[in-house]
Amino acid sequence: MKALPPETVRLLCSSQVITSVLNVVKELVENSLDAGSSSLEVKLENYGLDRIEVRDNGSGIKATDVPVMAVKHYTSKISCHEDLELLETYGFRGEALASICAISEVVITTKTTDDDFSIQYSVDHNGQIVSQKPSHLGEGTTVCAANLFKNLPVRRQYYSNTKKCKEELKRVQNLLMAYAVVKPELRITLSHNKAVVWQKSRVSDHRTALMAVLGAASVANMLPVQHHQEQPEIGIDGFFPKPGSDFNSTSSSTPDKTFIFVNSRPVHHKEILKLIKQYYTSAQSNNESANRRYPFLMMNITIPASTLDVNLTPDKTEVLLQNKEEVLLAVETMLISLYGYSVGDSDLKTGGKRPDVSSVDVPKQSNVVVPTDTSLDDPELLENSPTNADGELSMSNTANTSSSSISEDWVINRSSSDFDSINSSLPADNVVMNSRADLNCNSPKASKSDSGPGQESEVSAESWSMGKAFSDQITGECLEPVKLHVPKAHKDLGGTEPTSTRSSPSKRPSNVIMEKMAKLTAYELISNRSVRQPSSAFSLFEQDTRSQVLQENPRASPQDVTTAVKERWESLGEEDRKKYESKAEKSLNAYNLQRKRAAEGGGQCGEGKKQMSAESSLNKAQGVKRKAPLANQQALDKLFSSQPSSKRSPAKLSKPLPFSIATLKQSLNLLSYQNSSSAQGLRLVNRSASHGAWVVLCGRKLMLLNPFRVEEALLFKRLLENNILPTVRLQTPVPLTDGVLGGPEYMDVLLNLEKDSSCFNGDIYFTDPRLVANGFEIKMIPASSSSERHVEVTGMADCMPFFGIGDLREILQAIKVRDAKTVAQCRPLKVSNYLESEAVRLVRQLPLNLSRADVTNTLCRMKQELEEGSQVCIHERPFFHDLVTVPETEQEALQIKSNSC
Repeated sequence: MKALPPETVRLLCSSQVITSVLNVVKELVENSLDAGSSSLEVKLENYGLDRIEVRDNGSGIKATDVPVMAVKHYTSKISCHEDLELLETYGFRGEALASICAISEVVITTKTTDDDFSIQYSVDHNGQIVSQKPSHLGEGTTVCAANLFKNLPVRRQYYSNTKKCKEELKRVQNLLMAYAVVKPELRITLSHNKAVVWQKSRVSDHRTALMAVLGAASVANMLPVQHHQEQPEIGIDGFFPKPGSDFNSTSSSTPDKTFIFVNSRPVHHKEILKLIKQYYTSAQSNNESANRRYPFLMMNITIPASTLDVNLTPDKTEVLLQNKEEVLLAVETMLISLYGYSVGDSDLKTGGKRPDVSSVDVPKQSNVVVPTDTSLDDPELLENSPTNADGELSMSNTANTSSSSISEDWVINRSSSDFDSINSSLPADNVVMNSRADLNCNSPKASKSDSGPGQESEVSAESWSMGKAFSDQITGECLEPVKLHVPKAHKDLGGTEPTSTRSSPSKRPSNVIMEKMAKLTAYELISNRSVRQPSSAFSLFEQDTRSQVLQENPRASPQDVTTAVKERWESLGEEDRKKYESKAEKSLNAYNLQRKRAAEGGGQCGEGKKQMSAESSLNKAQGVKRKAPLANQQALDKLFSSQPSSKRSPAKLSKPLPFSIATLKQSLNLLSYQNSSSAQGLRLVNRSASHGAWVVLCGRKLMLLNPFRVEEALLFKRLLENNILPTVRLQTPVPLTDGVLGGPEYMDVLLNLEKDSSCFNGDIYFTDPRLVANGFEIKMIPASSSSERHVEVTGMADCMPFFGIGDLREILQAIKVRDAKTVAQCRPLKVSNYLESEAVRLVRQLPLNLSRADVTNTLCRMKQELEEGSQVCIHERPFFHDLVTVPETEQEALQIKSNSC
């Protein structure tokens, strides 16, 4: 045996911790939450395969921890295994960043409150820092993982299906929704390919957070529920659907919106989910379809950290509870207080215990008359308890009266009809009871009444659970409650399998790419040119006649049309038939001539003939791929030239020279600017050693120029004037009225804007650039009178969140109040902010070190496009920074030196 290399061990372990895009996002988000962040930005590119970026505003990573921040099993959460009993963080293993580094390219940018500026670190696959440089980001940490699973091609191939990628994006959104619900103070933004998918702002409580996730309609049908007990210490808080509420607005077919937390950690617990679904469906007894749905809810179970084991799975979504039965009992108690008893309460998860509902939503723990550790199946308790006329046992448990107290009367039906339906569904002659036990918990009278000669009415729980309670009296075999019938293979009359079944090959896997053979079409590829194949006389006749047959009988099927064309062809006269035959002959001659020219142009007549014969055989045998001969460009120019060879002038020698009108204009502008700038005294001196700044001399002033701020201002001005926001059609148009727009004067301004000519259906679309450039598509439906005129918004830009009618009102107000004529003057505030961010994003893509020509071009455009007084960028920061005034004489230099001293 040989030890595996460390790189192999690291890759194998990391591929178990990080199995999907969801795992990467979950680990990075939990690290941000452990750092105390209140704002999260998750950005994905290509569903997270190309880039995953998680940015927070937490405490950052200390400079002393930076060298080991991505090394495996280094963590600041715990120091020994005893700390797990007091765990208050999401992460504790120190494996997340190390595992992500092993399967992707990681860049970490961090800044603490003690740091002057943030630093960007590039980390290799071993978690070691390979380079670092300053960054402009603020306090917090930004982790960027690029090229996910690049060294695991099979796992990356799993995401080649678009459907799976969209499902993964949906799972990431559901995970962020879970954290948004349990932490209302958290601000979350999820973006995919630079478009916002979902976002939530900071809110004050869980109800408002649920409204941001589920919607106001669903939260309106939910109730806050609390349950607390002291021994053992268990607390349950959350929001549950109201009993009898509309299940369409409070449930779904998947458990994605059933948020279950243990100590504020989102978990998947099948038994708790089963209990919730059972009691919710029992409250929706009138709707059969509700049995297959999962309720919308938020439930946070709080227990001591010492009774919880989180280190069960790599993703920490499954937990192990030390007091599992007590937790399930508390959950069931809370559900009973809300929805009442379920239909299946005879098989309680708590081992036959009736839960105590007096502790639900009650300030003080109430005393229960019946001890919770006493089984209701105890015969002594049943005999000593008062019963009513129907054989029912009634127990009452009343809590201390207060504004939030609950009084609950328990009525448990223990009649002998529990198994009547089972006994009645089986033949009485062939069924015997194999064991004897009081399963129904009936009174002695009921037990005797159900017993008959040769048949015992009581079975033991053991025989019932093993399926041996009932047996066939004739055969002696045990009766199975459910029997699966597996269909046998189809056989023919002779008892053997059909030949087609035996000889059919096995199904090919769906992920195998089969070679597709070439199919013949109406065109052939001759010398890299598509040439139409010759048509027969019948095909030419069919082209002319087919439309006539369809006009006469529009409902005719394709077979009927073909039959009618054949009948007309057979009854066609000789003169008409000769016309089509002559057309077919001309088509064939033209086709042969084209092939002959192509063969002669290649200089290989013999090979051309072979090629023709091969192609003719190809027409007969479908499926053989044709390989076109190499083209001789000179021969093709000679063959397909419009002029005859005798009239063409001899070729003249020429030499290509690089030339461009745009380049010529740019050079002339630079030349004129250099002449003018030299006259004004503005001159580039040299580039600064850092930050890409340039030293500029203007007269006697030596200044520092930031060309990127100039580019931001120029690009923002250009976007304001020329950018057109993409419009997306609305599923339901938004009607515009005087009240929606803010008054009839705004409706008059809208109706006076430029409009297009009416369409064929009479609709008129507004084409004013001030509306179109801001992403609005507005339609007007004219009517007989102006009062009946209908105007509605049919399309709107979706690149900005919360963009709507209020922004349209801003445009109309700018036109009415400020008399705005241009697009730049009519930009709403949201559009201006969006274009500012786009300008900053585009400028960040420029290289850090601009050449002298690029900076000169930037200054030239600044003089032409920006105003003379506009010397600041979009963040109100100046382009130039004064350094020093250059002295003209030695006396001035000595004076400046003395002043500085």
